[in-house]
Amino acid sequence: MTENSKSSDSGKSVSQVPTEINLSPRTTMDLSWLSEEERRELLRDYTRGILDIGRKAQELHVDAAALKRTLDDLSTITREASESGDSVTITHTQSSTVGRTEVIMGNTNQAQRGRLTKSQTGEKDMMPYYIFAGILALVIIVALARG
Repeated sequence: MTENSKSSDSGKSVSQVPTEINLSPRTTMDLSWLSEEERRELLRDYTRGILDIGRKAQELHVDAAALKRTLDDLSTITREASESGDSVTITHTQSSTVGRTEVIMGNTNQAQRGRLTKSQTGEKDMMPYYIFAGILALVIIVALARG
C-alpha cells in the first residue's frame, strides 16, 4: 500500500511535523495545540537557535583554547628566563568572546606588584589632551584680553 492510500483509507492524513520538542533529556514541550504551519515555523526558529548556540559554543571553545595556549607559552618563556638567571616581566592583554584577560608574569618587582600600566591595560592617557586644551584656553584668554 502507498502512503496516499494509507492516509485516504484512514480518512485522516498523518502530519510529518512533530507535536513535541525535546528541550532537554527530561523536558519536552507539547506543540499539539498549534497548527501544522505554526509548528513548522516554531521548529525552524528552534533549529536556528540551536545552531546559533552551537556556533557560539564553538567560538568560545576556540578562544578559550587559544588563551590557554598563549598562557602556557608565556609561562614557559617566563620560567625558562627565570631559571637561566635573567630578569623577566611579561605582560599580555587580550579581549575575546571569553572576556578581557590581563596577565603579568615574571620575577621582577613590577611583576610582583601585579599591576599593569595604563598603556598595558589599554586605557587612553588623556593628559596630553588636557595640556593642549589648557594651552589653547590660555591663548584665547590672552587674545581676548589684548583685543
